[in-house]
Amino acid sequence: MHLRDLGRYLRDAAVPRWRRSLVFVAAAYALMPFDLIPDAIPVLGWLDDLGVIAAVVAFVSRDVARHAQLTQRGEVVVDAVPSAR
Repeated sequence: MHLRDLGRYLRDAAVPRWRRSLVFVAAAYALMPFDLIPDAIPVLGWLDDLGVIAAVVAFVSRDVARHAQLTQRGEVVVDAVPSAR
């Protein structure tokens, strides 16, 4: 995943808003002091943040790669799947 592709993905209005906002939601979750397992609990508090960030990075990187492939081929991107024309 390239930063340029991520930027295009985040700016593309055809990509649903919930998908674009996942990056910011994951960052906010990691920075928030109140989450599923509080950060005050050593190791466990950081592991849940790490798990959320890892899951979002995996999802978004696959979605951005798919988005980049579709836009390269000139296909319409709607929910990161080829349009049925």
